[in-house]
Amino acid sequence: MRDQDLPRLSRVAVRARRELGARAVSRGWRVLVVGCGWISRHVHLPYLAGLRATGGLRSLYVADADPDRATRAARDFSAEVHTGPLERARADLVLVATPPADHATLTLRALATGARVIVEKPLALTTGDAAAVLAAARRHGGWVYPLYTMRHRPEAALIRRSVLAQRIGPVREMRASWLRRDGVPATQGGTEAGVLWDLGSHLVDLALWLPDWYGNTGKARAEHQHPAAATGEVPHAGWQHRERANQAIAAPKWHGVRAEATLDPERRLHLEASWAAPGIRRDQSRIDIVGEQATLTWHTVFGWSPDRRTVPAPTLWITDADGREQVLLHHQPRDPYAEYTAQLDTAFTALTAPTSDDAVGPLEAAYASTALLHAMQTSLDTAAPVPFDIRN
Repeated sequence: MRDQDLPRLSRVAVRARRELGARAVSRGWRVLVVGCGWISRHVHLPYLAGLRATGGLRSLYVADADPDRATRAARDFSAEVHTGPLERARADLVLVATPPADHATLTLRALATGARVIVEKPLALTTGDAAAVLAAARRHGGWVYPLYTMRHRPEAALIRRSVLAQRIGPVREMRASWLRRDGVPATQGGTEAGVLWDLGSHLVDLALWLPDWYGNTGKARAEHQHPAAATGEVPHAGWQHRERANQAIAAPKWHGVRAEATLDPERRLHLEASWAAPGIRRDQSRIDIVGEQATLTWHTVFGWSPDRRTVPAPTLWITDADGREQVLLHHQPRDPYAEYTAQLDTAFTALTAPTSDDAVGPLEAAYASTALLHAMQTSLDTAAPVPFDIRN
């Protein structure tokens, strides 16, 4: 594969992969991708095929519950199909990109073989499963890198530096929302865990990571939003595959969720996520970080939305107590491949030369976000506040 054949990768990114590959090839790694759905075909497999083409991998294998899908992926990315149990693959690195319900189990199985693991978000769907992965990694000296994409946006790094440098004072409140006008995933794997775990996992990860809100306990409450009976609208699956736009999705689970969490001491998080929010004309994401001296606002569009090209400027600003605004960034990146490949660059850099300035590592952060999301999910199911503990 030539440089110009690598989909949507800049020359800088290609050079980075050569550098990463030079370190990786010394191990002669065998990489297994488990799950050949949309995200693997559009992000993981092109990236890994490019890394292998520049000398970074010895061999690339794919596996999927659907044999035909695995065969197509192997053909399109010059990989080999692995059949049988994961344990027989003898992989040095396993990338887990299956539906969320399988993430923790497959990660534990891969760790037990001695492999390192990159796993799609969310790490798990329960606090217990996330704790099991964390314990297994610590017990066996294993390495797990969960992929929470939005923290790899360049704006996120700027926000975190600004917040930790006390530019807005101590943070007391976070408001995070991600609303799609018509963004229901088009596959069963995409919808089965619900919007809280799909969009909400990114929001909770950012809400904890940007102000470094780890090591807390508290209570969470959540409720479903705008069910079809109230709005007269039924969302349709048309996000990645427009030809499937007439496939109705059951309500109310698939519409939206609103959640709140109180974190000790006196910190509050407000979250809103929807795949098909009524009354909006464009997808929109917004995070307000409220400090004692000022509020930092990030107005953007996350993910693969076609509305990324139309988000109003500015995208990032600080408003002080007197209402004066200071613009930090006018425009957001328009190409979603930037953050999705950046997260893999970061993962492979950590894999080959582990360094981090964060006091809480990626796996510990994923445990914390899973614990908070699990409390919110339990509140959705019970209609009652639920305590959580995100210390680890």
